[in-house]
Amino acid sequence: MLIKLADRLHNMRTLDAVGPEQRRRVARETLEIYAPIANRLGLDSLYREMQELAFKHLYGLRYRVLTKAVRSARGNRRQSMERILEAIRARLAQARVEASVTGREKHIYSIYKKMIEKHLSFSQVLDIYGVRVTVNDPPGCYLALGALHGLYKPVPGKFKDYIAIPKANGYQSLHTTLIGPYGMPVEIQIRTHAMNRIAET
Repeated sequence: MLIKLADRLHNMRTLDAVGPEQRRRVARETLEIYAPIANRLGLDSLYREMQELAFKHLYGLRYRVLTKAVRSARGNRRQSMERILEAIRARLAQARVEASVTGREKHIYSIYKKMIEKHLSFSQVLDIYGVRVTVNDPPGCYLALGALHGLYKPVPGKFKDYIAIPKANGYQSLHTTLIGPYGMPVEIQIRTHAMNRIAET
């Protein structure tokens, strides 16, 4: 299965070389069959790349329009995101939680999926950035969560504990969404370094 997935990823990376009809067929197959298998096996980076490439080849215009919109929004939100990252690092240090804090931009396909599922326009999808907090051990995850819920108000119903109840593929993390400065929602993942290695495999 791993060889088959690696072969499919290689095919997706070279999909420009084939005709439009075959390109769409392979992209659809990848999105509907191969990407979910990669996700089920816990191969997150493979899963994300397959989704992005399939989306690009299946819905070229939508992909280009969203990519352009994300680039435009990036400039406006980057400064706010930097301030949020600084505030998070300061609060965790104050709570004596040793942590690595990084910001990441969401993938184009995950933004598109959110727009479709929740019937939103791009301007309504404010959380194009997410924050990952990586700590040493599971108790540190919950300490970090408490500290961050004290920093910014959590959004009700947006907390998921995949540490106590891991996903079927073994994925573990705490997920929460907070309302940052200027009403900007920020999605946060909190996990240990070991959990992060598994999630990034």
